Amino acid sequence: MIVSIHIPKTAGKSFRLRLEASFGSRMLSDYSDWIGLDTPEARAQRAEQAAKMHARRIEILRDYDLIYGQFIADKYVEQFPIVEFTAFLRDPCQQAVSHYQFLLRQPQLDHPWARKFYESRPSLQELIEALPNFQSIYLGQLAIEDFAVVGLTEQYERSVALFEAVFDRKLPPETERGNVNPDRHGDAYPIDPAVRRAVDKYRAADVDLYRRACERFGRLASRYNV
Repeated sequence: MIVSIHIPKTAGKSFRLRLEASFGSRMLSDYSDWIGLDTPEARAQRAEQAAKMHARRIEILRDYDLIYGQFIADKYVEQFPIVEFTAFLRDPCQQAVSHYQFLLRQPQLDHPWARKFYESRPSLQELIEALPNFQSIYLGQLAIEDFAVVGLTEQYERSVALFEAVFDRKLPPETERGNVNPDRHGDAYPIDPAVRRAVDKYRAADVDLYRRACERFGRLASRYNV
């Protein structure tokens, strides 16, 4: 079973569209876990969803080849005889700015944390502080070395090629990019020094994770010649 984690604003929507085109009905979407919230209600929601998936594990193994969505990796550890994890990571400063801009553009987003955001309207630095080590959360207890594929937003096409090489499966060509900011100029956002300081302070684990993800990607890309 391939379990692919969609960390927000890491090109996950674009990648999902290609996976959907390839796997079709053999792909199971899982977006019910309220990642980013650490309230009793959110923890209860995640526990309930994990129990539901555990109860369905025989059916899922029979009917699906890929699970894709926003959840903590621990949810699927040891659920199936073989689990191969994949995820895309992004430079933490770029991810933070992109996530913030996305929330500003999507006032209709139906997610408990998003509703909290729209009520309080935090600054970018306040968002970074409110969601510490945001990308690291999704990996749970897994190390980056436990992932069969580590993709990088900054190396998107090579990352897709790596997925294809590891799983010996050609994905359809990309027909559209998902959730791209129409107001962004160039390939990267300019990063204010105050934002970088906030990331270094509140997302230090993400900074280290991204460094190790780049190293892991480099080793895998060399092994699979992509």
